[in-house]
Amino acid sequence: MFGKLLKYDFRSMWKQFAFIWPAALVLAVVNRFTLNGLDSTSSVGETTAGLAMLVYVAILMAMFIVAVIFTIQRFYRGLLGDEGYLMHTLPVKPWQLVASKLICAVVTTAANVAVAILSMLLILPWDREAVREVFEAFRYLFSHWNMESTQVIIAILEFTLFTLVSFAVGYLHLYLAMALGHLFNKNRVAMSVAAFIALQVAVSILGNTILPPITDLISPFVHNFTGMEGFHAAMWFAIATELAASAVYFVGTNYILHNRLNLE
Repeated sequence: MFGKLLKYDFRSMWKQFAFIWPAALVLAVVNRFTLNGLDSTSSVGETTAGLAMLVYVAILMAMFIVAVIFTIQRFYRGLLGDEGYLMHTLPVKPWQLVASKLICAVVTTAANVAVAILSMLLILPWDREAVREVFEAFRYLFSHWNMESTQVIIAILEFTLFTLVSFAVGYLHLYLAMALGHLFNKNRVAMSVAAFIALQVAVSILGNTILPPITDLISPFVHNFTGMEGFHAAMWFAIATELAASAVYFVGTNYILHNRLNLE
């Protein structure tokens, strides 16, 4: 049943990007050619290039704005609104409902980042020589693979994991704020906004209170690492911190949906 939940959430979410993702890539290709107009003396070329770049930037911004807005709508309407009467009668636990929407939101945001990076690469002035140099660099990397190369790959994977967990923390913060706001009988949207701000203030206070002693405690151990080892230690500390915050948000949201849910 959890798989069906994921399929339903992904289908609903990705419908919103059926136009935005292809549009971003097409506009990137357009900008690849129109940017040449900036080097010319033609005012028409410069105007065309400027408009194409403006639309391209607007599309990139829309990708991430739509992701956040639709994530909020899917959670609020699907679990706390009218659709909640149906969703909470399904033979699944409340945490599975939250997890399904969270996974969908994180994967969609990661896909947005991937599309944005790919579109930027398309804009770059690639030529045959540049492509050959890139392939040569990869060929050299794999033909001279060593421990340092492995460390670099691990560092990239660690940073990717940290980024995904950070996405999850952001969305779970929104979920808990909406769940807290729904505990009130009136002005639930306004109370959700107030809960979001209150949570943000509480996290900042706790961070300034708890993190410095923990940092002081582990810093002697971290300082024993040098180079990439130090980077790995710092990344895993950051990942652990974000995972702890995610767990608190997730447990709080699940508790409200399981014990204090009020759809009236």
